[in-house]
Amino acid sequence: MGIQLFAPRGAGNEIIRLPSALRKTVRWLPRIGDIFPDFTVATTQGDLRFWDWADGAWTHLFSHPAAKTPVCTTEMVSIANTADSWRAANVKHLSLTGSPIDEQKQWHADIKRLFGLTIDFPCAHDPELGLSRLFGMMHEKESEAWPIRKSFLIDPSMHIRMVFEYPIFIGRNTDELLRVVEALQLRAQTGLATPADWYAGDVALVTDNRSEASVVEQFGVGSTRLLDYLRVVGRT
Repeated sequence: MGIQLFAPRGAGNEIIRLPSALRKTVRWLPRIGDIFPDFTVATTQGDLRFWDWADGAWTHLFSHPAAKTPVCTTEMVSIANTADSWRAANVKHLSLTGSPIDEQKQWHADIKRLFGLTIDFPCAHDPELGLSRLFGMMHEKESEAWPIRKSFLIDPSMHIRMVFEYPIFIGRNTDELLRVVEALQLRAQTGLATPADWYAGDVALVTDNRSEASVVEQFGVGSTRLLDYLRVVGRT
């Protein structure tokens, strides 16, 4: 069932006037906490069923506009160049684009020849961009022909844990993707939160009421309460 947007209201219950072009039916928009749907797709490494392929790992599922384009080339190089870090974090990559498989393989050969890097993860062909539309990767005001740069970080239980969206002509930040994966995994393993500008090894935040004894037992060090509502632990 679609949801039609009529006369939305602001905080003071005032009607927010929207142009008619913005009133549209949305079938499904992937959100944090949703289970990502299963699907089958052709890739540079053969046909792939998503849930079976992703089983037991974290997944970075991402769209890009097209093969043999400049910004996409730099993104592929950046991901391939950090392969050891992705493996250490147990993260698999799956790209999605409208470019045919043969064209993507030619592109990967160009990358190998110029940069000496192998694109060792499957890259999928999305005919007529059907999956891209379903996953909210098509933003028609940005481009009617190409998907934007959208990334999902999906945990081993197939739940969406992070969504990134970049315009077509701005490349992703690979370090930020890795940073968020590490923060998500820390949260999953310990229940800790991460502060602004956190990187692995920095202090983390205790946001629940766990006892100091349980903090010491879990982390080997005690926590510090800087304010009534701000409690940090230094070993992550």
